[in-house]
Amino acid sequence: MKKFDLQIFGGSRSALIRNQIADYLEVGGKMELCGIGFTKLDESPGAQSDSTTYINEVTSSADIIGYETEFSYEFDAVPSQKALYSLWKDGRDHHTGADAQHVYVRVELFNPIGTLSKEKAEFTARQFIVSNEVSDFTGNGGEKISASGTLHAVGDPVFGKFDTVTKTFTEGGFKGKYDLALDDEEVTEPGEDTE
Repeated sequence: MKKFDLQIFGGSRSALIRNQIADYLEVGGKMELCGIGFTKLDESPGAQSDSTTYINEVTSSADIIGYETEFSYEFDAVPSQKALYSLWKDGRDHHTGADAQHVYVRVELFNPIGTLSKEKAEFTARQFIVSNEVSDFTGNGGEKISASGTLHAVGDPVFGKFDTVTKTFTEGGFKGKYDLALDDEEVTEPGEDTE
């Protein structure tokens, strides 16, 4: 039986900080960073479950049968930021259907693949097609204009890697630093004999 060592990741107890996940939106054929202006861009996997209680049991059994992933966002309107302005325009221009869909990539900067350099910096990533639901444009007198909304995933994510130097996504079963640590053949608890 495989047991997990709490020290598997080098003993670090540091939690992830938000800037260790990068978000990119395709605008005009190029991947643009969702950064300046954004004050929130959260992920909700939205797992869907189905519960059944069998005739010989009192307690139900649940299965995960699908996902309705959403990414809620809020941003200050900074027109020079292409990703942000593209989302803004969907609401302003009342885009519907395919016109309100975008290619969106979520990059795990904490999970590098191989050695990073000035020429190549690859990280595990997921690519989504998302429909942009713009909810509100707000701003009182003397205040910044802001917007809020939700990116709804269309279909399943595509797993792969993203190079933050070339800003390209490659589909595939790539493994980063932490994925490789989980794949160790024998992971034991501290002090446990493996024989």
